[in-house]
Amino acid sequence: MEDYKKINPDYNVPYYIFEEIVDYIEQTAHGKSKCMKWDNIKSLLRLAVINNSLTKEQADMIEKVYCREK
Repeated sequence: MEDYKKINPDYNVPYYIFEEIVDYIEQTAHGKSKCMKWDNIKSLLRLAVINNSLTKEQADMIEKVYCREK
């Protein structure tokens, strides 16, 4: 079983991160490369971990699932 399936799927992602991920996915779906956008999301995820809004495992899972950078 993959690691991200072991994490509680019902945790709350901070809205500002959710918005950034949705924007990133929409932009990459249309062929636009937004690596700086992904770098910003990674920074927001790390800050959410520091602020105890997410666990490190949850932040890592979000990175694995939503990152479209090669």
